[in-house]
Amino acid sequence: MLYKGPDIELQLRRIGEAAVRLPEVATLAEAKKWSQVQGIITGPLGTLLATLNSVASIAGTKEAASAVKTVKQDLNDINAASQKKDSALCIKAAEKASVDLEKFVKIAFK
Repeated sequence: MLYKGPDIELQLRRIGEAAVRLPEVATLAEAKKWSQVQGIITGPLGTLLATLNSVASIAGTKEAASAVKTVKQDLNDINAASQKKDSALCIKAAEKASVDLEKFVKIAFK
């Protein structure tokens, strides 16, 4: 069997699973559970970046590539805020990441 590229349904499922976890980041940051925030960042959100890059390459547009960079920066902001143990910044970055992830999906799958 020949490889025909990434499975779109699988990619969408992975993006959806990560999107569900973003609100958890805000809740955990509010409770100051920083190790659990780090676990989400390195686990589901780490997988998210690879998935977004894969989807952006399929979409093949500069707009999709730019949207990936925006989401990646949001995730880096979440990480930086959690390292500083700054709940407010972490919550704000998680909310921005949710909005930017939704924009990415609209761009990549139009």
